[in-house]
Amino acid sequence: MLQWLRRKREPATTGAGDTDVAALSEAFPPQEICWRADASLPLPDWHQQPWPEEGDADTLHRHANGSAAAWLDATAAALTDRYARAESANFMLLSALEPRATRVLLDYLERSRKRVLAALAGIAADQGHGKTVVMVFGEEDLYYQYIANYSSDSSQPEAHSSGMFIDAGYGHFVFTQSGFEIMEPIVVHEMTHCLVRHLQIPAWLNEGLAVNTEHRFVPVRPRYRPNELEYLFANFWDASTIQEFWSGKSFLRPDDGQALSYELAGLLAQLLGKDYEVLTRFCEAASFQDGGEGAAKTILGMGLEDFAAIVLGPGAWKPSPALWTDGTEKGQF
Repeated sequence: MLQWLRRKREPATTGAGDTDVAALSEAFPPQEICWRADASLPLPDWHQQPWPEEGDADTLHRHANGSAAAWLDATAAALTDRYARAESANFMLLSALEPRATRVLLDYLERSRKRVLAALAGIAADQGHGKTVVMVFGEEDLYYQYIANYSSDSSQPEAHSSGMFIDAGYGHFVFTQSGFEIMEPIVVHEMTHCLVRHLQIPAWLNEGLAVNTEHRFVPVRPRYRPNELEYLFANFWDASTIQEFWSGKSFLRPDDGQALSYELAGLLAQLLGKDYEVLTRFCEAASFQDGGEGAAKTILGMGLEDFAAIVLGPGAWKPSPALWTDGTEKGQF
């Protein structure tokens, strides 16, 4: 993984007011890009991409931005002439939005970044070099075409997705263009993933943090009524499906199990968040390799079986990593 390409540095002082897209665009040094031969759209092969062996933060920042700008410009050229690159202090955006809508979205990205960092102080962090890349696709088919380039198994049924943080090479997030009232919660959700990517937390905690932060800043009507959720939990979660949850694979299900995974993750993260110090320590210690079991025993004084029982009631909820033959996930779906 190219560590210096992972994220962005602290923002430059811009003077205040609305984002001035033109004023904040930088003259990036041109970069030679090693492109993936198997991709349906221009995608750099970050493992082959040359980068400076050393240099100060500003040099690495500019080099990362140069690579990102070349990547987005090539992608724009491969799409319709409506797509263009625009920037703010901390973000590089590719979209087909009109100029005013572009400005509004960049402003919202900047505000959301500050709010997530404040809400998850001591957990979220802004690390690495290069502006955060955001892609907004005007067509759903194009969105799915793009994210398919990062799929490891095209034979599996495709789970529904409205947005995704892709932690591969140069971390970036993508979503489809829609009304701002729809894009706003997606931005906050994916921003949270972006700012906790340095942690080794399991998928359920990653998604739980993202769901709860999203709901904190963009209140939405609950998907299920409490009695309905209790019924659905009782009929879905068992000794088998809970292993998918702890390993992270249930978040990739194409059925209702995906939504129920997000619901359970949000409730468990809420329990941890009742004591923010405990939540912070748990995020520091939890590992996706055991689903967070070791951290639960050390910090909560109980295993995840007893922790999950607070929400699900008594049951065979203990994580069993030996059963996770399909591997584990870290979240950021």
